[in-house]
Amino acid sequence: MGKKLAVLLLLCSAVVLFAEQIYFAGDSEKSPLSYRCGEEIVFRISLLKDGKPEKGVPIQWNLFGEDGKRRKGNAVSDPEKPLVIRTSLSKPGFVYLEAKATDAKGNALKGALPLSISAGADVEKIRQTVPEPKDFDAFWARQKARLKAVPMEVKLTPVPSNRRNVDCWMFEIKSVGKYPATGYLSMPKNAGPGSLKAVVNVYGYGFGSVPKQDQLAERGMLSLSISRHGLPQGKEPKFYTEQSRGAYKGFGFRNNETPENCDFNWMILRDLRAIEYLKSRPEWNGKDLRVSGGSMGAFQAINIAALEPAVNAVSASIPWCANLGGVKEGRLGGWRPAYTPALDYFDIVNQAKRIRCPVTISIGLGDRVCPASGQFAMYNGMTCRRTLTAEQSAGHRKASPNSRKYTIHAEAE
Repeated sequence: MGKKLAVLLLLCSAVVLFAEQIYFAGDSEKSPLSYRCGEEIVFRISLLKDGKPEKGVPIQWNLFGEDGKRRKGNAVSDPEKPLVIRTSLSKPGFVYLEAKATDAKGNALKGALPLSISAGADVEKIRQTVPEPKDFDAFWARQKARLKAVPMEVKLTPVPSNRRNVDCWMFEIKSVGKYPATGYLSMPKNAGPGSLKAVVNVYGYGFGSVPKQDQLAERGMLSLSISRHGLPQGKEPKFYTEQSRGAYKGFGFRNNETPENCDFNWMILRDLRAIEYLKSRPEWNGKDLRVSGGSMGAFQAINIAALEPAVNAVSASIPWCANLGGVKEGRLGGWRPAYTPALDYFDIVNQAKRIRCPVTISIGLGDRVCPASGQFAMYNGMTCRRTLTAEQSAGHRKASPNSRKYTIHAEAE
């Protein structure tokens, strides 16, 4: 972000507001990505009901900055003037403002959406906290060698598609570790050699069978949908619930003492094995391979793109596990595994530096699961062409009806 970056403001208006919907309109006085350390940051928030200012509703608010500042307060909604809260940051990072509407007893008002917004200071100066391991590349060379030593044993099972002219298979491919790579492969019927672009989808934290993404195949693509855990696909929900309470209990939050035994290591190697098979398909055109994912899926997508040179485009929404060591300097931790040095081998801040293809990133400025400072630590360390869109009044996957988007861009360095 050392270069001059254009900041584009996009206003997102809600097409439909549900009856009796109560929510906040809130943002900083100017672009939340444009403040400087020591500069006064001004937040303005209003409470709306069905798009109109609401009067006389109690509001509780909480302000917390990554420089250690903390404040709380109470107010009452006033249609004539928004609630104004002023603060600043003494170091590069973000300050968060949360608010909720309450009843007279201080309980959260039923049906009212809470507010979560933030603003940053000197965001282009945010960097990773813990240096990457000295043997980072050597570690991944060893892991890829382990994968190469495992024979490519593929089992394809035809499964029905609800799309016309689409063939779909459930796949199981031998990989490193106990579990194979599993998921779904879809393509147009009778696709000719070298005729298809490839798109790979990876998924967020959770358990269950992944979707088949046959709609992409219907649009003329070779579609790969990779499961998180290497479990059989298409089972009843009870099966995955049992796995989440048994063999996969605490997935990602356990086994983090050594990188070789980390759940993320096995998952990423399964991803690479599935893509290795995809590349062997004669229908692939040999040049177009896009990877997309959200949350833990974005975490996988960035790791994949750093390790698989054939990937030529990445779409990463609300990426998980960025700058995990940031908690050591007061960064908002979010919902993620407790930091250990073993996790540095999977931290997307370290992997993103190695990506050479264009990357599109979207984040929520109110996201408490994947905080903004981690995303900017990643963005600022990248050297590929990249675009980041930050949505104000948006949390992890959910946004308020009046959210705003701010976009920055950098060319390859």
